Amino acid sequence: MSRRPILIVDDVETHLTLFSATLEAADYEVITARNRIEAREKALAHQPELALIDIVLPDGNGIDLIAELKGHLPGLKPIAVTAFASVDRAVTAMRSGAIDFLVKPLDPEQLLATIANAESGLSIGQQERDQREHDTAFDGHIGSSEVMRGVFETINAVAGAAAPVFITGESGTGKVRAAETIHARSGFRNGTLVKLDCSTTAPDRIEAELIGEIAQMDGRLDGHADGDVKPGAVEQAQNGTLLLDEVCALSMPMQARLLGILQTGSVTPQGSLLPRPVNFRLICTSTTDPRAEVTAGRFRADLFYRLNVVHLHLPPLRGRGMDVVEIAETELDRLCAREGRPFRTLSTGVKAIFLDHNWPGNLRELMNVLWNITILHDGPVVEIADLPPYLRNPHAPQDGSQRPTSFIPARPDPFDGQTLAEIERRAIEHAIQKEGGSIPAAARSLGVSPSTLYRKLDGWGKPVRSKRDF
Repeated sequence: MSRRPILIVDDVETHLTLFSATLEAADYEVITARNRIEAREKALAHQPELALIDIVLPDGNGIDLIAELKGHLPGLKPIAVTAFASVDRAVTAMRSGAIDFLVKPLDPEQLLATIANAESGLSIGQQERDQREHDTAFDGHIGSSEVMRGVFETINAVAGAAAPVFITGESGTGKVRAAETIHARSGFRNGTLVKLDCSTTAPDRIEAELIGEIAQMDGRLDGHADGDVKPGAVEQAQNGTLLLDEVCALSMPMQARLLGILQTGSVTPQGSLLPRPVNFRLICTSTTDPRAEVTAGRFRADLFYRLNVVHLHLPPLRGRGMDVVEIAETELDRLCAREGRPFRTLSTGVKAIFLDHNWPGNLRELMNVLWNITILHDGPVVEIADLPPYLRNPHAPQDGSQRPTSFIPARPDPFDGQTLAEIERRAIEHAIQKEGGSIPAAARSLGVSPSTLYRKLDGWGKPVRSKRDF
């Protein structure tokens, strides 16, 4: 079969030799370049279909080269290559036109699988990219805060690639939902999204659930026929996405098995001697900090760097500012439509409590609170009296007992009679005072951008010392 050549741009001779030998052994035609100028000349002369481009070049930035070549050759499929994985590099490369992002060192199987994905369209989100860039309604995701706009931007940038994504965040922040969104917007969306919870699967079953096993026949394992294999999550996700939820819970032996699968591009089920080729997009999640797990010796460093090509961190609800009110009102409408309830909005007092609450359970806790309200109360406005007791009075005991109150006067509602705008102004002024007048520091504590606070202060006619970091 006639193929257009693949351009390899790298200034390290050993890398050029390894990549070229691997691709030529697989019957690809290869052209090489050692700097940006040579790459531009050869690309225009040979019109390659694919290009492996190192981000760091002796005469310029590889990301700029990707954008330049895409301008001359719109059909080119660039793949960014780097020795240093970071979400900023991945996002910047994808914005410049890269269809995938690889981290050195590369083994031959990984390189060939990436090229095959690019040829088949599995790593390309270009047909959907215009839609993704103009689509601000992420399924199941709500929020206008600056921190969440960054999350949505990262999801948009990486969805069309085949690179592994590592999603971290506290319990209830929406890690699985984010993984589902990435899958739905990726070139793997026509395949199955297979989820395996590494923290709840029984230790004696996790290996079989991940890699599969030979079916038992008459009380014994029989692997003479391929049809006897019960596929595990890896094979079930063929040409789709494998989601390993709470991956840091894997034992060290299972981490070694997973690393072997990623290195070889194949899986050998329990009881079988025959490896089976696999191709899937991998997304992992973790509530615990994976870097801390590596430092503590509980998670393999080599596996972590395989998984952490793109890191996506989901912030806790308490760090998302006004998002909590936006989410609550949107989900209240949805729940009321489903349950046939008449609620339409939240009272000012309820909004203030929601903004003040720490939300240790994050989105999951908020959803449970809203569901409780719609089931047990009538509308049309959610009032403070409709909230669960622990939100109405956060200092009350939760065991059903009552504190003596005969000589303690009832504490007045600090928000009584105030509008939400007045409450917001009090919160902003308190944060600025608490941070010693530093606008950027106050903005960080409130989960908004400094420009938002400057705009608010200007609107109130408040003097601002200067718009700089203090």
